[in-house]
Amino acid sequence: MTRLPVQRFPDRTLPAQLVATAGRFGQKPFLHFFDPALPEAPPRLVTYRDFRDLTARAAAFLAGCGLAPGERVLLLAENSPEWLAVSLATQALRAEPAGLFSVLSAGACESIARRVKPRVIYVSSEAQWLKLAPAAADLVAAGLRAVLSHQPLPAGSLPPGLRAATVAEVMGPATAPLPDFDQRAAAVREDDPFLLLFTSGTTGRQKGVRLRQRSIVTAVDCGVAGCQTRPDDLGLHLLPFGHVAGHDQLCLALAQGHTLAMIARKEDVPRALALSPTYVFSVPLVYERIRNQALAAIEKMPAPLRRLLEAGLAAGARVRVDGSRSLLDRLLGAIASALVGGKVRRGLGGRVRALFSGGAPAAAALFRFFEGLGLPFVELYGMTETAGLISMNPFTGPRRAGSVGFVTPDHEVRIAADGELQVRGPLLLAGYLEPEDDAAAWTEDGFFRTGDLGRLDPDGSLWITGRKKALLMLSTGKKFAPEPVELAIASTLPFQGAVLLGEGMPYVTAAVFVAQDDLSRLAASGHHTPEALLGALRSALAAFSDHERPKKLLVVPGAPTDYPELVTPTLKVKREAAVAFLGLRVAALYGK
Repeated sequence: MTRLPVQRFPDRTLPAQLVATAGRFGQKPFLHFFDPALPEAPPRLVTYRDFRDLTARAAAFLAGCGLAPGERVLLLAENSPEWLAVSLATQALRAEPAGLFSVLSAGACESIARRVKPRVIYVSSEAQWLKLAPAAADLVAAGLRAVLSHQPLPAGSLPPGLRAATVAEVMGPATAPLPDFDQRAAAVREDDPFLLLFTSGTTGRQKGVRLRQRSIVTAVDCGVAGCQTRPDDLGLHLLPFGHVAGHDQLCLALAQGHTLAMIARKEDVPRALALSPTYVFSVPLVYERIRNQALAAIEKMPAPLRRLLEAGLAAGARVRVDGSRSLLDRLLGAIASALVGGKVRRGLGGRVRALFSGGAPAAAALFRFFEGLGLPFVELYGMTETAGLISMNPFTGPRRAGSVGFVTPDHEVRIAADGELQVRGPLLLAGYLEPEDDAAAWTEDGFFRTGDLGRLDPDGSLWITGRKKALLMLSTGKKFAPEPVELAIASTLPFQGAVLLGEGMPYVTAAVFVAQDDLSRLAASGHHTPEALLGALRSALAAFSDHERPKKLLVVPGAPTDYPELVTPTLKVKREAAVAFLGLRVAALYGK
């Protein structure tokens, strides 16, 4: 059975890799950081030596706060070099960094902080601190000693006994680094903490996932070999550090010594693309937007050219994905690659040689679009509990539409009798923050229950067919996973997302998200919108069984991200929240 390739790095912890890489590539750029506080300024350049020194100064501050092995530092901030330095400094002291999504609500942040009981808190701004301030007195009673922030904090928001410091005061160039930082880094062991991260909460309370150094370094071993990144690469870093995939890319660069263009907000994407990155790593939603923009531009072209390019896109996918050797397909595909693919490449900076996708399933149509244009679309599959990696479609191939590729050689995998994928190996979490979350997560023989439904082909390729908890059961007795249908809808214009409905009902319906401009265009043309949209789905859903295809549509203006209460920080739709939001409109679909 085929497995992913692997490249073992000699240093087996991130602090040791930082020291080693800074020693080899001292003056090489590590980060081009686009600081949101300086939107007109050039990106801030951080070399590997700069970052090592920044981390050593952060470690001096944390050690001065009395941070001991096993204690925690809570990080609530947007991406920045300081975020990373505080996290690596915490690890070098054999303590545990706890990373939160910066977009979390005040209530969620306060609740998690009470569970974490940090010794030190790092925040980017007064606004982030005020999410935690109501719990400050209780956190001090539980052991909190200091708050580190980019901005001075209002004195009235700090309870007695809590030290406040700014990044400039304790991490500026004039401050002293921890004298024995390199020795501390060398003393970190594989079972010491890497990160405490929190799940996206699609099915309820966010669970705290405790990852070890072994987990992330093993993930990087396979990630570098599978992605075939190089020391001369410049990667575009988009994902937040509350997301495990954001750390996978960062740690891959740190181990290998390549450079990242890092942003903290989406508005800076064009500025980062101007640096001409050689690869992009993001969630499928970003790539869907690129594809939809290209398809929308084709739709506005004169009919002969539109038909030519549509035929060219389909032909290119047949050649590069299905293996067609037809001379006509190759000719049409070359035309689409030159006209459509050329524009896409230029929009990505002109040098991109691969698109890496993770964090959520990617639709087969998305894969076929980019692969058909000659842009390798490399999907990685994993979850927070597996340090972001279980399998991937390797850059060197073979890659298949709909498959999540081959499993790492460090995982044992099996498909349970109910179809659930179960894994065992060194990438797995050390455990959850609360022991009660561990109870149902493991089998008696030590396999982790992923909650994903899947299958393994004889050649070793892995396919994920849905979530075990998300199965829809119709009143007819039919049961199926809604995610593949939802992905197919979301990858069809003009849809921007979908939620299948029908639990306990005789047939399936769907809530679909469509931009207001598209709805206005349909209305102006005299079409009854739900019926017209349902017609647009016929060919896209032809491969699904009749009971899986929605019979009626409920149209929601906009995209899922326009409704923050419906999506997780990783932009996944919360199914239960969506059903509650739609309320009586769902009942109306069934004549109730």
